[in-house]
Amino acid sequence: MVDMNSRPGQDMTDTSSSPQPKWTEEIGLQTVDTAGLVRHVSIYLGDPSTALIALLDAGSRTEFSGADYLDCLTQVRRQLERDGRLLCCQGARPNVHPSGQLRQFTNGRQAYVRSSEPSSEAAPETVDIFAPAPPEDIMNLDDQRAAIIGSWNARYPGNPL
Repeated sequence: MVDMNSRPGQDMTDTSSSPQPKWTEEIGLQTVDTAGLVRHVSIYLGDPSTALIALLDAGSRTEFSGADYLDCLTQVRRQLERDGRLLCCQGARPNVHPSGQLRQFTNGRQAYVRSSEPSSEAAPETVDIFAPAPPEDIMNLDDQRAAIIGSWNARYPGNPL
């Protein structure tokens, strides 16, 4: 994580000294706190071949890099959760999680919507982890992890995580 507003020794007016990331997409999302206060944030995605996103929140821009987009989103959510806020996106739903293969093929951008019951469908629904989600459908990282593990253990009781 790099806070662009507090880099020591960096002259923000001179952009020729270091290469600037090329942002390929801007996504407007909401955050919600425990009192129900909604705030708007923007997420900027770097080129798909990289794992770099920027969060623009109340005029402050912070960049996050990681193994893939999901790793970056996890860092953004952790930062917001420290401030008592949840990010209203598909990647914060309790039943959304990628397989390793889907994560690899989409650079962590797509995830499966898991059901608690085994289904006869050939493939489960996939969603963009950065797509908006209603506040009532999301949860914090720890609760999401517990929900995913609970769902797995309910579906496969002889093979717990």
